[in-house]
Amino acid sequence: MMSVSRLSWRLPKGMFAVLLLFISDLAAVLLSFMLGYFVRSLMGGDGWHLSVLVNSLLPRSYLLFVYPFVFAYEGLYTKRLTDWEERRRCLRGVVIGSALLTIILFMVRLWIVSRFVVFLSGVFGAVLVPLFRTVLKRLLVKLHLFQQPLVIIGSGSASQLLERELGTHSTMGYVVVSRIARTGPEQTVAALLQQAEIPAGAQVVVLADCFSEQELRRIFEYAENRFAEIMVLPSLSLLVSSTAEVEQIGSLLVLKYRYNLLIPVNIWTKRVFEFVMSLILTIIFLPLFGVLALLVKLSSPGPVFFRQPRVGKGGKVFTCLKFRTMYQDAEVRLQEILQRSPAVRQEWEQFARITDDPRVTPIGRFLRRFSLDELPQLFNVLKGEMALVGPRPYLVSEMPKVGEYLKTIVRVRPGLSGLWQVSGRSELPFQERMILDEFYIRNWSLWLDFSILVRTVKAVLTGRGAY
Repeated sequence: MMSVSRLSWRLPKGMFAVLLLFISDLAAVLLSFMLGYFVRSLMGGDGWHLSVLVNSLLPRSYLLFVYPFVFAYEGLYTKRLTDWEERRRCLRGVVIGSALLTIILFMVRLWIVSRFVVFLSGVFGAVLVPLFRTVLKRLLVKLHLFQQPLVIIGSGSASQLLERELGTHSTMGYVVVSRIARTGPEQTVAALLQQAEIPAGAQVVVLADCFSEQELRRIFEYAENRFAEIMVLPSLSLLVSSTAEVEQIGSLLVLKYRYNLLIPVNIWTKRVFEFVMSLILTIIFLPLFGVLALLVKLSSPGPVFFRQPRVGKGGKVFTCLKFRTMYQDAEVRLQEILQRSPAVRQEWEQFARITDDPRVTPIGRFLRRFSLDELPQLFNVLKGEMALVGPRPYLVSEMPKVGEYLKTIVRVRPGLSGLWQVSGRSELPFQERMILDEFYIRNWSLWLDFSILVRTVKAVLTGRGAY
């Protein structure tokens, strides 16, 4: 029997990884059906009959190939996707696959499993398929079996931004093996390409910001004779949206950008969903509110809640609620430490926070670490002043620093959580928080909100980026 190592040696790494992903998907779907059958048997009181499973389901498991077929259509074997985009496509693939299987079973009248089992398996599959894929892809990346060498042509801030994103989404498998940049402004593109050393099988990404229109044409001509694919990173001014749609008008290709969260139907859908969720969460957390309020009151003199003016939708200032985490003379302490330490002042100006902040009470540190101080903002959500997910609620004093982003950010309600929180919280520089806020507004979807809420739970439990 051929060993796995020998098989991986004979097949190209990419093909071997696709084969393993294909097997993983089938295994996850088969396990989902077994679990669906098991739950259905328990609910029906019939008990678990292994013989029925072996004699009926397993011999016809070829019908489950409809799922990998749908997954292939979703690009799950041909595209390198971020974790959450892959999970979204897996969910859609499982739903479509279950619907197709139900239609097939009805047409051929082969009821080896009930429609309820198909439904249950779809529920299990929505969890197991992306779970199996995530674990496998991380293993493949670690074993260097899912890597795609990447050559960057260009330099500067666009290159830094690209490499930072590649590091954040490591399961995509891209590894920068070479950077080709001008040695000086006098160097021509022809000379640059002549000296370029691009490994076989490498993917090339060109940073459009670094070249003129004619130089880009020259790079494309060079690439046409050497590569099957080439990626182009647009101008940094166009990087505010990663979900731009490509449309063709005659012989021209145009990029369409959309502010999803400014479309009326999306606004109302989000508002209704978040009002219901906030009401449920408020009721669930009421006992916790009481306990935390008592701890804050006993920790130091002062009120339980901290009320702070923040900028909301339309630039309207509202009172943002938090559990108090600082001493009453916090402002005096802040000015003293800023005058005493230039390093602390620099940190405050860059991140709007201080490491080991002396203004924070002991119980306040605990509340901040797990973001429990922000729970009262659920009342702001219920009042319509905030959203569960949205841009950061900026201070009035921060408005001059927000600058050109202000006109976009104030068109929606600020959020209790957002991309800024799950991407680093207080570790993020001020400028990057605003970029993430604008990205969120442009690319909003219910799936994005769901993914942010799930990632928020992880960020809160781990205390990542808290201060």
